[in-house]
Amino acid sequence: MARTNVFKVRLTDEELEILKAYAEEKQITTAEVVRQYIQQLKFKKPS
Repeated sequence: MARTNVFKVRLTDEELEILKAYAEEKQITTAEVVRQYIQQLKFKKPS
């Protein structure tokens, strides 16, 4: 599926550093971190 949508989010310096560090540790892009998290949300059942 083609990715045609863009989503912007404002982060604090600390949040951005956490995101970058996690992505670097996993050797993926920061965008892929967000995509993977969103995929996990699909499988969580509502409380």
